[in-house]
Amino acid sequence: ALLGELRVIASMIVSSFRSLFWLMCILLALAYCFALVLTQGAASYFQDVESSGSVPDEAFGEVKDTFGSVLVTMYSLLLSMTGGRSWGEFSHIISKAGIFYGGMVMMFVIVNLFSVLNIVTGVFVDGAIEVAKRDRNMMIEKQNSNKEATRKHLVALLSQLDRDGDGTISKDEFMDAMAQEDVQAFMDALTIDPDNAAE
Repeated sequence: ALLGELRVIASMIVSSFRSLFWLMCILLALAYCFALVLTQGAASYFQDVESSGSVPDEAFGEVKDTFGSVLVTMYSLLLSMTGGRSWGEFSHIISKAGIFYGGMVMMFVIVNLFSVLNIVTGVFVDGAIEVAKRDRNMMIEKQNSNKEATRKHLVALLSQLDRDGDGTISKDEFMDAMAQEDVQAFMDALTIDPDNAAE
């Protein structure tokens, strides 16, 4: 059973590679689109600081270090999404260029965490279920396990019906047992029809 479960898990991992590839493509595409807007906002901020003739301060350096280019901005966005660094920090930094850009960072995180990743998680789970269904050996083992559990429950039921312990169940013993709610519930759980069993 353990080897069967290990085989299913390995099959799930292998079959998820294609979905993982497309997930990375989607995430990178979204990060690139948001990075273009944020980097443009950072560039405008740099121009404003330089044109004003003021000396670049610490905030200027932070914006340049985190949103100085498209690639750097994409890296910052991926960090904010994966927990490498708080997205609130990035939002606060780019807010120096305008509150709109701070909102863009928050929007990026919301879109990815509550939309893209949840949808992709559903796709992965559905794929894993399909792989498990297709695994014939796993299905056979599960059926055998269910049969064994049913057999044990049936033996326990028959032992309960045989009140005098003579190894046989008379009709009177059976009808008396059918009047008990716990026995009826037991038989229902085993999908046994009492009427057919009495016949």
